[in-house]
Amino acid sequence: MPPTSQPLNADTFARVLSAAQVGEQWAAETVFVDLQPRLLRFLRSTEPRAADDLAGEVWLSMARGIGQFEGDLAGFRAWVFSIARRRLADHRRTALRRNTEPVDDGFFRDLPAPADTADSVSAALSAQGAVDLIARELPADQAEVLMLRILADLDVAHVAELMGRSANWVRVTQHRALRRLADVVGRKAAEGVMPGTPQTICTP
Repeated sequence: MPPTSQPLNADTFARVLSAAQVGEQWAAETVFVDLQPRLLRFLRSTEPRAADDLAGEVWLSMARGIGQFEGDLAGFRAWVFSIARRRLADHRRTALRRNTEPVDDGFFRDLPAPADTADSVSAALSAQGAVDLIARELPADQAEVLMLRILADLDVAHVAELMGRSANWVRVTQHRALRRLADVVGRKAAEGVMPGTPQTICTP
């Protein structure tokens, strides 16, 4: 049985997916550890009060649909974040906080959180600071492009598909967003305030 700490990557994904589709707990944990921090940061950047409830709804939808999923890791992450975007849209349309649906012995129930050592907490805080900076300083479209590229680790083609835009629009929007963030970070550095900064993205 593979360790639950094994990272989810292109080499391990096919095995993890096959195991998750037949209900293997270790595989569900591997998917959860990889995606939950990304999901929460994405959702908290736009709907902080409802983020935890929305993340729960995303996992319930994933549990129902994972058996039919076919594709690679990039496609899987794109599928997950397409669910997250739909849940956000539903939440905004209704303007009501959804109740968490109880699931007995559910596929993703009672999964452990990622490691909570001091190092991982520090890293999480730094990453959340970068997310907060993006959400606060950028227009909505620019922020969402960076969130999907950084947090979901999606390529330009998948982001374009999710947002209903062209790949060129995504590249241009990403470039403008990064330039704007560079200006903000430079200004804050000059003021002696260093916010968390997003990782570098290489545009294919």
